Amino acid sequence: MGWPLAVVIAIVIIGVVAVLSTIVAGNASVAAEKAKGEYGEQYRMIAADYETLAQETRDAAKAMRADLAEMREKVDSIEHMMREVG
Repeated sequence: MGWPLAVVIAIVIIGVVAVLSTIVAGNASVAAEKAKGEYGEQYRMIAADYETLAQETRDAAKAMRADLAEMREKVDSIEHMMREVG
């Protein structure tokens, strides 16, 4: 076995490794895209839940502000009556 045969074997081994690397990288890319699709749906669901929660929180805060304004009005009215009586 001479050095030309060794060079040919080395080139063949390098070629096989390159082909295998390409195949593995392609499979990894497909798996990554699949995972993105699965987790993307979960992300959209979580984002929708967060949007709903944020809207409910804004609505609750708005209702609380309205209730507090009504209570302030009543307290002011009671204080005004007490000043008139006193």
